[in-house]
Amino acid sequence: MKRMMFFVVMAGIMSGCATYIPPGGKADLQLFGPPDIQAGFAAKPTNPFPASLAIVRVQAPAYTNYYLEQRGGSYGSGRYSVIMAKEAGEDLQLERLAKLQKIAGLVSMNRILLPERLEGDREIRAAASRLRADLIFLYTFDTAFFDRDVAKPLTVITLGLSPTRKISVSTTCSALLIDTRTGYVYSAYEVTERAETFSTSWGSRDSADETRRKNEQEAFKKLIDEFVATWPKVLERHRTRS
Repeated sequence: MKRMMFFVVMAGIMSGCATYIPPGGKADLQLFGPPDIQAGFAAKPTNPFPASLAIVRVQAPAYTNYYLEQRGGSYGSGRYSVIMAKEAGEDLQLERLAKLQKIAGLVSMNRILLPERLEGDREIRAAASRLRADLIFLYTFDTAFFDRDVAKPLTVITLGLSPTRKISVSTTCSALLIDTRTGYVYSAYEVTERAETFSTSWGSRDSADETRRKNEQEAFKKLIDEFVATWPKVLERHRTRS
């Protein structure tokens, strides 16, 4: 009987000490823009409207998160990763882009089109050209969890130990709209979404990761809101230049 009680207690302790590892980092979007001032002025828009868009999510090298560890969907080595899985409700929001004026259609990137080594914008632009995509909508998530010290992101979160422990999550979603042919950057976008919860609301790693994905979903929605709101200005500015 005592031995059984020992195992019950140990199981409770082990379950109480389950941990959640926050996701990897954002991609450095400077890799996808002109390397210097001269190159920035040299790149020209082709203004290919109506334009087809290739949608690409990029993250830090060797990026992973709990969802991808279970299901897969990250590709590439080098200076960034390409994420094939749509885990933040992207499809619903991307439908809004497909309905915009001068958007001819959307295409998704496929690992078959990409080299294994990813160094900068040329690999993405070459893959987009094979899809006959005129523009590339490139985005990345930067998600971090914080305890009381908001200046220091948590690297490991212990689940369920303190009923009063508050955890905040912050997601910054950044994006570039790039000309496939020339690398010209038509526009840049960035939004941030924050939320707060008690750690005891996370009964498992799945529920903790659901908080991350929900926050990234809200951040992506805000990003698309900004894209939709500013799209007429992008068209007007480049119509004048064409």
